[in-house]
Amino acid sequence: MLSSEINKFRKIVGNKNVITDKNDMQKYLKEWRGVYTGVAGAIVKPKSTEEVSNILKFAYRKNISCIPQGGNTGLVGGQIPFNKNHIVISLERLNKIREINPTDQSVTVEAGLILSDLQKKCDENNLIFPLSLASEGSCSLGGNIASNAGGVAVLYYGNTRELVMGLEVVLSDGSIINNLKTLIKDNTGYSIKDLFIGSEGTLGVITAATLKVFPKPKNTYTALLSVDSPKQSIEILNYIRNNLSIPLTAFELMNNFSIELVNKHMDKASIPIEKFKWLILVEFSSIEVSKNEKDKIENLLNEILHQNLAKDIFISQSSKQAKDMWYIRESISEAQKKEGGSIKNDISIPIKDISKFINNAEKISKKVIPGSRSVIFGHIGDGNIHFNISQPVKSDRDKFIKKDKKLRKKINDLTIELNGSISAEHGIGLTKKADLKKYMKKDVELFKLIKKSFDPKNIMNPGKIIDI
Repeated sequence: MLSSEINKFRKIVGNKNVITDKNDMQKYLKEWRGVYTGVAGAIVKPKSTEEVSNILKFAYRKNISCIPQGGNTGLVGGQIPFNKNHIVISLERLNKIREINPTDQSVTVEAGLILSDLQKKCDENNLIFPLSLASEGSCSLGGNIASNAGGVAVLYYGNTRELVMGLEVVLSDGSIINNLKTLIKDNTGYSIKDLFIGSEGTLGVITAATLKVFPKPKNTYTALLSVDSPKQSIEILNYIRNNLSIPLTAFELMNNFSIELVNKHMDKASIPIEKFKWLILVEFSSIEVSKNEKDKIENLLNEILHQNLAKDIFISQSSKQAKDMWYIRESISEAQKKEGGSIKNDISIPIKDISKFINNAEKISKKVIPGSRSVIFGHIGDGNIHFNISQPVKSDRDKFIKKDKKLRKKINDLTIELNGSISAEHGIGLTKKADLKKYMKKDVELFKLIKKSFDPKNIMNPGKIIDI
């Protein structure tokens, strides 16, 4: 990249907010798993929507490609640049909460705000923002929106898409779309915001959002259940849905090996059930304070035990016990990372076919990679399975990773055969771009038309999701 172009960006955001030193750039160029390491001409860190607009106006004139980046926690390479003439637009300095609106049950926040910071602020105001992920201490709201993040509360509150009321976006030519509305009903033509949710920075830069918040639950009830199979977990899910009106806000399934890894690598893990093949983590939430509710939940769980749907049940008796349970679930990805190389499959399946998928996918993985170890966990209540594979013991990591494409093809074929989706919540980025083209040809052609309309020069995160 020309020094004159870098100097122009410095004039827009200030000298210290343009990074060109190779060492200082590394944290923006390497993704969390270490699978992708990129290059860029500069990291540019704007402080305001106006600065983002000025960056893109100049980039548009000079045909400089821009890669928007939030907390750099994405798992499909969508946030990584791969050209020394491209720039990363880091949104980390756009991190304000602009407004908390209890009457309309909304908050307006900037894109660089860390998810956990919003959660804490809502908690102080007796509200909750229900999006919850393992990476919530480092991921940003803009990235969550750009990837339509899911998380553990989708079962009751929905994906990020369902939580977004309005967006502020800067288009590739620098023009600003301000649609930060708090309206529940707004039936005025095409839903522009929905095009940007899940677009992974390929259509424009999300700079702010108005999001739904909810009354803070007065009580949450958390429990672990051990079962012999995913099929039993689905029977339990249906039983709860059919016999209890108290909101079920989480229903998470974890296989034995995933928890073995947590126990091995995470020093604070406390697992209250000793022997199990699979564990289910359930959480109920209520805005009422009622002993009757607690009794109803405990009676229901005991009935599940008496009907032999579950082998064992542990009900939390304190907030600390509940946090310990969630720590197990939230530590799986970090624990697997410490175990060595991993191949990740983030898919969704109709709930009725989850057991069939897991059984067949395990057979496939053992055949393609003998000795591979399955790390299976996910949001069973919404059909989202993380079917991850850890490298065989004492195997070569690089040789293992090279089998990613072959294994993913077979897992994707199985997913499509069961009318599922090849990406449930991580997005497409680079990792799944070829898969998208293969399985969704007609959709990809429509995506190209949309991309060309919003980004005619193809400067917004080029090469991600689709090629044009």
